[in-house]
Amino acid sequence: MYLNHFKLNQKPFNLTPDADMFYLGDAQQKALNTLAIALQQGEGFIKISGEVGTGKTTLCRKLMAMMGDNYHIAHINNSFVNPCEFKLLLAHELGIVLNHDVPSYRILLHIQKQLVMLARKNKKVVLIIDEAQAMPRDTLEALRLISNLETGKRKLIQIILLGQPELDEVLARNDMRQLNQRIAYQAELKAMDKVDSMSYLATRIQISGGHESLMSKQARELLCRYSAGNPRILNILADKALMCAFSEGDLQVDKKAVKAAIADSNAVLAKQGQAFPRWAVAACVAAALIIPGGFGLWT
Repeated sequence: MYLNHFKLNQKPFNLTPDADMFYLGDAQQKALNTLAIALQQGEGFIKISGEVGTGKTTLCRKLMAMMGDNYHIAHINNSFVNPCEFKLLLAHELGIVLNHDVPSYRILLHIQKQLVMLARKNKKVVLIIDEAQAMPRDTLEALRLISNLETGKRKLIQIILLGQPELDEVLARNDMRQLNQRIAYQAELKAMDKVDSMSYLATRIQISGGHESLMSKQARELLCRYSAGNPRILNILADKALMCAFSEGDLQVDKKAVKAAIADSNAVLAKQGQAFPRWAVAACVAAALIIPGGFGLWT
């Protein structure tokens, strides 16, 4: 709606994970390096954890875009499934066509056969599981057993677990120790600091055909404060700020537009409040004191 008005070629702050819009900050670089090294080493389990909205899925989309033809990617978004359903999902991702009434042990045999065939074609299979913290205990055990599949030289499948911090709690349980001990590499995606948050905004605007001056410095600073460095919250607020400026006919997003965006997003910000890094908490408290209507009191 506002693209022509601001002379942009795409929405800079779309919520859909997009590898082309990937911002490589310090935390993202470390996590991406961890993934790359782990895959090169052929290790079985890799874990990436982080709060909601910190960019775990976008990170893996970037990784998938970087992978060569020698990789076969299996991606499971819905992890809250029983062991049989999980095996069916994995079989589908591996290109295996099965009826839903196939016994679980037969599904595993088909998966093993397909993995061996892919290995003979020099294909490395990588399974990416989103929202892994929601995976039931029995399904995690089925996943561990699948990770046992290997040739005499290497694993037949590598597994990347993406999850919220609750995933660490799940894996720390005594009955999960066998799986937890197999995690060779791990990384945590934390909220961005102020410098990275400012750079994130500028990068996304530039990729979309604009200039960072599309947002005033005060507007960008306010966005960073209230987003607390969380990329998803930053996207929500920045997109709404663009809409607010567009509705007023302004060619630049100013502090007024950002304040209107924040006022329209109080519920989202309240939920995000528990994950604020300390630098953002201090900034938000200061902003609430000096900005009329701070913290949801706009009318």
